[in-house]
This record gives sequence, structure tokens and C-alpha cells, in this order.
Amino acid sequence: MSAFLEKEGCAATVGFKKSMWTVTIDSARILLCAHINNFVIACTNQQVHDALSTRLLDTFEGTYEGSLQHYLSVR
Repeated sequence: MSAFLEKEGCAATVGFKKSMWTVTIDSARILLCAHINNFVIACTNQQVHDALSTRLLDTFEGTYEGSLQHYLSVR
């Protein structure tokens, strides 16, 4: 995972537990948070978000479970 994140430009961690990374790709700010085997990706540009998600899923076995609104009941 570390090699993937470094390749994407996410070399520096943020946050207390060092499980969050931030990077800017194509002028879009991305925040990637990891917890055990789950990732939350927040991005200011949907196309950049989707491209990063695709690269992540092409590299690692996983599934895209949809918007956090569904899982966190945020409305």
C-alpha cells in the first residue's frame, strides 16, 4: 500500500494516527483515509476521485461500496 500511495503522490500523512493522506492531483485536493481494510476518499473533483478509485481497485482486490451518505446516513 505504501508504494501505491507514494506513486500517487501521497507520501505525507496527516492526522494523529498517520492513517490519512492528502494530495493534489490535477488541481483537485484529495483526502484519503484508511481504517483496517476500508478507505474513504474525499475529493473536490469527481473525475479525479473516480480515476484514483479505479487505480486503487486495479492494484488491490476490493469493491466500491458507494457514497458515504448511504453508510453514515448523512443527509
